[in-house]
Amino acid sequence: MPEPGPAITLSNAEQRGAVIIHTTRRIAAALVVAGFALGSAATAHAQTDDERFVNAVDTLGIETAATPEELPAVGHHVCDMLTAGLVGNPNPVPAVRGVVTTLAGNGMSKEQAVGLMRASSAVYCPQFARFMGR
Repeated sequence: MPEPGPAITLSNAEQRGAVIIHTTRRIAAALVVAGFALGSAATAHAQTDDERFVNAVDTLGIETAATPEELPAVGHHVCDMLTAGLVGNPNPVPAVRGVVTTLAGNGMSKEQAVGLMRASSAVYCPQFARFMGR
């Protein structure tokens, strides 16, 4: 039986990198699940955009102060912020960052803010989906 090699010690930066990779993978998995939830056309009944949005936010596990009845208004507001930031601006980065910063400033994590922005654009303003990144 081979002898075990020397113990590997990770620096703080390497440990943070490993945590970031793990977190990114979890978020990516949640976004894939949300994508299936948003994109599934074969449901028992036709869902409204509002129902699709509320389900996507619930699937992503995003906590908001809004009730399920108020949540669609939040999604529309995200699209309004994107529209205001993108009109006449050839660079979408400041608008997207501004929306994420605004949402994160209201008690969400950056990951939740990105998820909410992506769900909003997928349901209410798909013309902006190309600016959401991967």
